[in-house]
Amino acid sequence: MPLPSTVLDFTSSVSIFSDKRDYAFDNRLRWNSIKTFIYLACTYSGSTYNFDLFSKICEKVRIYEFVLCEVTIGMPYLFMDSFIKQYTKKNDCNKHLNPLLRGISFGLFLQTALWTLLNAAYLADSMRYLIYSLQEYPLWTRCQKAEHCIPVQDVISRCRENNVTKFSVTSAHLNYMETFSQVDRHVLTTKLFIMALVWIFNFFFSTIQTDLLIKLFRLTAMFRLFSTLITVLFIVMTTKSYAATAFVQILDIKAPHSYTLSIDHISYTFGIGFLGLYDYGSVSPYTMVDNAVVAFTVAFTTSALVRAWIVRILYLALKSCVEVEDSVNPHYLVFAILPMSTEFLHTHKLYTFYIYFNIMFASMAYLTMLTTTMSKLLQSEFRSVKNIYIIGILCFLGFSLSLPIIVSVKTAGPIKGLLSGLRATVLYLGGFRVAVVMWVYGVQRFSTDIHFWLGFKPTKFWTMCWTLLPIVLLMFLIQKIYLLTQVTDFSHNVSAVLWIVISLTTVGFFQIKTLARYLVRNNLAAVFNSNKRYGPPDAEDRRKRENYDETISHRQCKHNCNILDDVIDCDHMPIMVKTKSTTSLSSLDRSMTNIYEADPLNTLTTSSGWFKAESDN
Repeated sequence: MPLPSTVLDFTSSVSIFSDKRDYAFDNRLRWNSIKTFIYLACTYSGSTYNFDLFSKICEKVRIYEFVLCEVTIGMPYLFMDSFIKQYTKKNDCNKHLNPLLRGISFGLFLQTALWTLLNAAYLADSMRYLIYSLQEYPLWTRCQKAEHCIPVQDVISRCRENNVTKFSVTSAHLNYMETFSQVDRHVLTTKLFIMALVWIFNFFFSTIQTDLLIKLFRLTAMFRLFSTLITVLFIVMTTKSYAATAFVQILDIKAPHSYTLSIDHISYTFGIGFLGLYDYGSVSPYTMVDNAVVAFTVAFTTSALVRAWIVRILYLALKSCVEVEDSVNPHYLVFAILPMSTEFLHTHKLYTFYIYFNIMFASMAYLTMLTTTMSKLLQSEFRSVKNIYIIGILCFLGFSLSLPIIVSVKTAGPIKGLLSGLRATVLYLGGFRVAVVMWVYGVQRFSTDIHFWLGFKPTKFWTMCWTLLPIVLLMFLIQKIYLLTQVTDFSHNVSAVLWIVISLTTVGFFQIKTLARYLVRNNLAAVFNSNKRYGPPDAEDRRKRENYDETISHRQCKHNCNILDDVIDCDHMPIMVKTKSTTSLSSLDRSMTNIYEADPLNTLTTSSGWFKAESDN
């Protein structure tokens, strides 16, 4: 009996779907895609604020709490964010996933823009100090015009006589204060020139071809990796006593710690509250994102631990002769303490070049990635504008808005307040975004999307983390707000509150606009539903996802049938409802089948009106 045409169409579509899945299975196991993802993720985590994590000099972050936050908060968020972009092959506002995500996306854009400005200022400072380090006697080793200044060579001579010097009277400290606290005409001109170079280079790298840009990201990641390995091997072999002590202090389980600082660096690394990682279409859409995220987490944590080991060794070498105050911020550590600490070791130029080349290359690549990510989001909203024009406008605005930052003091209240406001806002936006995806769209539907697209269903660990993540981020947000109320610096609090208000106002404006549009259509319930256009770009793939039933993959057939669903049974015949009548018919069919399947050597004879089979035997 021939099958109906509808059944034939269905079988052909399923065979195409099976072929595509086989191709997807080969693609997602390619190591090249996972390596590319790791390179891009390492570039995204290359913020200068992540240069020192575990040394416990300026930020009390223990590796144990950090790894716990990575596994339960950072990895699930990056998995979710990367899969959405991989599944839709877009870097947009995800308004088809849920209309409320459009307002959140513009809030993420604001946080990314401010974060870009802060990192650009760090990049400009590292470029200046790298130029200073090329001199025979760098700036931090000699006294300029300050009174009661002790140059580094005199500090080393006093150290040989077992005399301890206060860091506040050294040339490194006084030059730092003169460079970043005083608005000198020469210093200001140098800052403006280098900041202009930063944004010119950023425009150049952001507008090159994607393939070349990916290669530059790979080279940057490999340079940071090998330079760190070479430096740590050299410093461990030359300072064995400091190396052992530093490693023990880093792994000290009784050291002071703060979960709040850990969650800050988790946000920087995994993109919580920011636009997040963008793969530039260079990663296969069928890459196993969970494995790639785990591999990146291991690579990032290991490299951060090794860098912290180097920083701690340099700090111990300085502490043996110099008395350093306990209140140290990351900017002061990088541009005052570490340059001077390298002078106490042999081949101090190696360590100086490592610090500032590492920061410069990582920050330049990171700045380029942030700029291109913002441009892609804006291009998805303004399709008629070319991408190069958007990047040009972003770089011009970036240079203009960087001027107030570079002329201000890095330790001043307004800058620290902006950073505090940013750290609080990203937790709110990240938690809100996860809540919309996992609570409104649904964890089960999201898991089914992964099952349909990648061929595996997320484990309970992922689903539980996704479900609880908004609550966890809300708890950290409450703690952030409480700590903000304890700050007594008025300018710090004003700038922090101002940034939070600007961010929430922007998000609220787009959310109210979205609600009003659906109210006019008398369809407010659609705000909480996803659009049919959400999913893969191919309409055929979206149709298959709509008809996808994950229970099909669990059905088994002894005939190894390729088609198993609710329409075609394992014997390729339409399914019949098994009632009492159909059961009797089935038994009759089986008896008739037994008759016709009898041995051909048998013969049928009649006796008293009954059929009787007699064998020749």
